This record gives sequence, C-alpha cells and structure tokens, in this order.
Amino acid sequence: MKRTWVLLAAVTTAACSAPQQQSAQTSAQDTYLTTAVAAKLASVDVDAATAVHVSVDRGIVSLSGQAHTVDERAKYEDAARSVGGVKGVRDDLVVQPGFKGLRGHAADAQLTVRVSAAIASQAGGNVFHVTPSVNDGVVTLDGSVPKRSVHDTIVDSVRHLSGVKAVIDRIQIRP
Repeated sequence: MKRTWVLLAAVTTAACSAPQQQSAQTSAQDTYLTTAVAAKLASVDVDAATAVHVSVDRGIVSLSGQAHTVDERAKYEDAARSVGGVKGVRDDLVVQPGFKGLRGHAADAQLTVRVSAAIASQAGGNVFHVTPSVNDGVVTLDGSVPKRSVHDTIVDSVRHLSGVKAVIDRIQIRP
C-alpha cells in the first residue's frame, strides 16, 4: 500500500508543469512565512496574537489590525522583516492606544475572580446572587441581596480591591 502512495505521488508530481510546481512551492513558502511572522509578532507582544492579522503573497508580508503605539507598530514591522524569507512588509496597522488585547482581557478576568472571592467571603459563598462583570477595571455588580447592610458590605469590599477603578452598583435589595 505504501508503494502505491509513493508511486501515485511521484506520478502526480511529474504530471504537474513547472509553473504549477513553482506555484505550489510559493504557496507552501507563503504559508510557512505567515505562521513564522505571526509567531514572531506574538513574541514581541502577546496582544499581537489577536490584534494583528498577517498575510503573505509571494514573500511580501501584509500586516493589518491594531497596535497600541507608533513604537509598537514599528516593532511589529521590524519583527516581520527579521523573519528569513520575507521579501518586504506592507504595514496597514492602525494605532489605537485604547484597544484591549489579550492582556486587558486577562486582567479583567483575574479581577473578576478576585471580586467573586470577595463577595463569596461575605457569607462563605455567593448566597446573595450577586454577579460581577469587569471591563477595564470597572466592576459592575448585578443581582440581589436580602438587606441593606449586606449590600453595603459587598459594595464597600469590592471598592477597596486593588485594580478596581470604579463600581457600578446594580444590586437590588429584596428581603
């Protein structure tokens, strides 16, 4: 069976014209460069993994998406140029200082866990039915509690957590 596949591959390759073989080789090289450049960009900044789109056509790399700063944009372009086999770089990146990449999402997720723990510590578990959400350090509390004193304790403990920029209180008191 193995000999059949080898023979079939040899016949298929031989049946391709020189331009077809060149095209297949160029396509494979472009695919490799796309992966290598994306990995290189992620090593410069983890946010590049989701903020920068990489495409390659005959060795020319195109970068599109977002960068936090002009300096970061230049680092992305330099990193792309440093990958062996890259013939040129077309930079279509947009500088957007406020965009939220992987780091920002990870920080919000980590703060959400800490807020949930602070709420749970008020009664050994979140028996109050309060759900936190976090966006760029701003904590929104939704849900209900049975008493004003419980409400005040939860909101106060969340306000004093490091990393909390503001608290949006949507907790209802339902005896």
